Amino acid sequence: MSAIEAWNAMGYAARVILLVLVAFACLLFFIVIERFVAYRRAERPAATVPLSARARLQRHMHTLAAIKVTAPMVGLLGTLLGLVNAFAGMAMTGVVDARTIGAGVSEALLTTVLGLVIGLPAWWAHAFFAAWADRILAREGVRPAVG
Repeated sequence: MSAIEAWNAMGYAARVILLVLVAFACLLFFIVIERFVAYRRAERPAATVPLSARARLQRHMHTLAAIKVTAPMVGLLGTLLGLVNAFAGMAMTGVVDARTIGAGVSEALLTTVLGLVIGLPAWWAHAFFAAWADRILAREGVRPAVG
């Protein structure tokens, strides 16, 4: 089954969920690149860290935290909707069709995998950048925020 056939077999809810997860992936990519560049700049020995250093280093961290928690949950929602779609189609026709069940289960597993593939790197990136920010702030003598 090609990607186009899989897309055409999906219900509207699964399509929306996949689009949301793709948007999360794009946002995650942007934030990781932007944070990496910002932290490398702040880490330079010649760089002076102003009083708003914590605010600058914490930029986009809440968005990263939201993605790390939300992406797997959206994937789980897609899983449940895919299974409902599979069994609802079977219930409406009254025929046990392996193709219908397979398409629904495929839809369910695809959203689960995509949610985890986005959520896990977001989790790692959030932990990595939080620790990096703490090191930069400690080097400059700024006490890191608790929590």
